[in-house]
Amino acid sequence: MKGLQVWVRQPTTVAGISAALGTLVGLVLQQLSWGQAIPLLAGAVMSILLPDNTAAKAQAETLAAALAQKVIATGDK
Repeated sequence: MKGLQVWVRQPTTVAGISAALGTLVGLVLQQLSWGQAIPLLAGAVMSILLPDNTAAKAQAETLAAALAQKVIATGDK
């Protein structure tokens, strides 16, 4: 049960559920066609299924900052 709670609280899962519910409401209210809804639902499902990887995000930010510093240092010469 703890694993399910962790999964449901991930930002990607919350965003996917929100997108899916919004799309379904749009379909029920006939504000969206199935042609418009299918890509939105596919994106929502992918967002729900894919795990949030905060560690990878932190590593990417660290790498980007280091590369930016190298570029800045190289540009001064």
